[in-house]
Amino acid sequence: MKRRVFVSSSVYALAHQIGMQAAVDDVMRQLDAPGKDSLPFVRTLVKLRNLDVELALHVDGGATYIGMARSRAFHEAMKSGLPWISLDDDIEVTTDAAAAVVDAITSDESVARVVLVPYYTRDAASPALTVTLPIVRHERECNGARFVTLPAGQGGGFGMVGINRLAMQRIHDHADPELTWFDYGERKLALFYEKVEDGFWYGEDNSFFKFRVPSSVTVEALLTGTVVHGGVPLKLSTL
Repeated sequence: MKRRVFVSSSVYALAHQIGMQAAVDDVMRQLDAPGKDSLPFVRTLVKLRNLDVELALHVDGGATYIGMARSRAFHEAMKSGLPWISLDDDIEVTTDAAAAVVDAITSDESVARVVLVPYYTRDAASPALTVTLPIVRHERECNGARFVTLPAGQGGGFGMVGINRLAMQRIHDHADPELTWFDYGERKLALFYEKVEDGFWYGEDNSFFKFRVPSSVTVEALLTGTVVHGGVPLKLSTL
């Protein structure tokens, strides 16, 4: 049987240029006829489909607040009953990296697991890594892919993140029921709500890992394949 995965992305920049519905329609057109001019995340979606993975696709064209877009995507992923991959529109990964993320969130359902793909910031002259890797490492290997476990409360940039169903359920159950908002007639959890604490501003991605992912969920960084963010490549095996 084909593995099924819920994949979400936001194309706010494209929607700002051509309109929300036109942006979503353009993504679908690119998926039907992918080419060298396709958006980076479309090329990643094509790689996922070529792995014989069935995708339930959620493309958000109108979220001004990125935390709201990610929270909305989590809500839709929960309703789907599928594991979730969150994928930014400017992220492209090689096939081995895409395969490793899918394997990690579909193969072993006994462990609540989040897998993030490290990447560099857009600053090509002096790129910075979007995750802090531990000095003392606990690594595992699965189907030839390497993963390193991150300490509780730590995560990184949300360019490409995979979450299996058990982890999604535990994150959902752990959430503060007061942090909700009404969106299109539904009450949804604000899981990517930014927070200021002890003089530190935690953005939507870091606040998610620090405050909304319980310690019963394992968070890992992928160390296999290559990722390109905004044109800046990173070979993950070098980390």
